[in-house]
Amino acid sequence: MNSRTHSDLDHLAACPGCDLLLPDVTPGEGEVAICPRCCTELHRHKRNSVDRTVAACLTGLILYFPAMFLPLMTVETLGISETADILQSITGYYRQGFYLVAAMVFFCAVLFPLLKLSLGFTVALLIKLQKFPRILPNIFRFSIHLDEWAMVEVYLLGIMVTVIKMYHLTTISYGLGFYCFLALVIITAGITAFQDRKLFWACIEGRCGTTQAGETAAAASPLIEGITAKDAGLASCHICHRLTIIPEAAEGGSATCRLCGAHVHMRKSNSLIRTWALILTAGMLFIPANTLPIMHVDYLGQPTNSTILDGIVLFFQEGSFGIGLIILAASILVPLFKITGLVIILLTIRFKREVFLQQTATMFRFIAFIGRWSMLDIFVIAILSVLVQFGLFTSIDAAPAATYFCMVVVLTMLAAQTFDPRLLWDNCFKKSPEYQEDSLENPKES
Repeated sequence: MNSRTHSDLDHLAACPGCDLLLPDVTPGEGEVAICPRCCTELHRHKRNSVDRTVAACLTGLILYFPAMFLPLMTVETLGISETADILQSITGYYRQGFYLVAAMVFFCAVLFPLLKLSLGFTVALLIKLQKFPRILPNIFRFSIHLDEWAMVEVYLLGIMVTVIKMYHLTTISYGLGFYCFLALVIITAGITAFQDRKLFWACIEGRCGTTQAGETAAAASPLIEGITAKDAGLASCHICHRLTIIPEAAEGGSATCRLCGAHVHMRKSNSLIRTWALILTAGMLFIPANTLPIMHVDYLGQPTNSTILDGIVLFFQEGSFGIGLIILAASILVPLFKITGLVIILLTIRFKREVFLQQTATMFRFIAFIGRWSMLDIFVIAILSVLVQFGLFTSIDAAPAATYFCMVVVLTMLAAQTFDPRLLWDNCFKKSPEYQEDSLENPKES
């Protein structure tokens, strides 16, 4: 394998979910390329990706500043009114001494969305202008890392929960910032839908237009059943998914991606150990996060503490079953499902179980997708602690469980990112005795 050059690999790709070696297929309009073994989505055709991404990012940048700095809403009760914007919700946590939570809200609701818009616009505009500075791969790589942590849509759901929680107690009026923020969330979702990362990487590499769209389904079948990139002495970059030759076909083999510059390993270094450590720590913190009070309410001089479950029960008692179920799912069921699901996946690898692997892989993809929505309660309390400050009448502040809960969310998200799903499949199919290195050079003859 060492005698080959990287140009020999341009017609190949490896599934990021199971490492199966496949021809590099570009689907046509309305088509999706899916791994035949683990059902991971490999590539979805996105029409006019560069132009639409430029337009969406520019629109998002125009909306960003009024969305962040103008008032979201004003609440009034007994002649007393309070106004809140997003930055004030961060200072509320900081003022109460919850510095970790304040930092997380700032990064996830303010800084990372701005960086995602700015970097996405920069990358798409440079590609449209056919300008490819050496730093461009690093910029695009960093913008991809931000996707999981920019949570404006979760914050919007937090605003909706806050409104439903308060609408029968106060008069609520919406500011221009609310409508700008709503439009910003829609635009941000559009950027994710428009951006074709495979196309962007191909343009950065100088390979735009070299692959033909709409290859037949037969061309997408495996070269030889059970052959993975690792079997062939190759490693797939977890950022741009380009194949890289690893000098030694071993677990510890590593190199630098020839396209995006990321460190490439056969498998993520110490993936199982780090995932176990993160998920067990999250499991221990899950107990105080749900048993300690997360919100302190002072009503007419009578202080009361409320846990996450207390808030859910209150919504059910008031007849707001939909919001109660949303908070129950996001704040209790999702973290518990992530912890339990990752433990099941880790035990599946530990005991080398080869049954229901496709379903297990699907469960992991779902775990990785839903983790960010657990920040809902943190955002709700951030808004309430600013809006409900009516002096001796009533006030709402964060309580100790907010820190524990925030740490649970972060740790479970990091655990999902640290875990390498390809480890699920490593014990299933060994290298075929028919495999020859020539099959890489002439895949159609294999």
